[in-house]
Amino acid sequence: MEEPLYFPSDAFRLFGVLHLPEGARRDCGLVFSPPFAEEQKQAYRVFVELARRLEREGFPSLRFDYRGTGDSEGPFSEFSLAGAMRDIAAAAAFLRERTSVSRIGLIGLRLGASLALQSAECGMRNAECEPPTTDGPPATGRASRVTCPSCLVLWQPIVDGALFHRLNIRRMQVRQMMTGGKATGERATGSAATIDLDGFLASRAMCEEIKALNIAECGTRIADWPPTLLVQFAHTTEPSGELKPL
Repeated sequence: MEEPLYFPSDAFRLFGVLHLPEGARRDCGLVFSPPFAEEQKQAYRVFVELARRLEREGFPSLRFDYRGTGDSEGPFSEFSLAGAMRDIAAAAAFLRERTSVSRIGLIGLRLGASLALQSAECGMRNAECEPPTTDGPPATGRASRVTCPSCLVLWQPIVDGALFHRLNIRRMQVRQMMTGGKATGERATGSAATIDLDGFLASRAMCEEIKALNIAECGTRIADWPPTLLVQFAHTTEPSGELKPL
């Protein structure tokens, strides 16, 4: 069964689709952490098909859009990596409350995989992770409880945010040249506070946040790290390219 819905995260209402098995249900729910911008649109069908397959296998799951993206509330300028991590925590809390599962797993693709990994580390370190806004004050330990996953599936995560940003800029430049324009660098569009990333008006603060991202050592100093499946798009089982540090 698929149920479109909204759930709260901070001051935003996030759109999601809850997948509930009709038969026997496993005691582990899975939250999908989507990629960024154009890659999020390209991954939509993949997430739908995987969620439906998991549903047939008895796993409840939740697909959702970060604040400022997809059908969630807010303009794209509201998107930030810190906010997206709080959205992941809110999604995990909502799925746990709706299904009463005792375990939560995170499935992330590209930037979504990086955010899932960072969310897991933040929760397991019991660092200063802001808990999701709910009706009433959170119970002690709530933030770490909902962001400490039992397992992680990381599809081709973004390891080096600066490299990812440069590739986005190059994609924008190629699009400009193909449409007869002159390729420019990190040009402002409309105001000095925004950068046009292939049609997505990203704030400069957001771009700086992405460029500062580096997950090469994420989770390496945590003893009880959850089981993690690393998936790469390659013709080898050995981690290649930027995935080698993981």
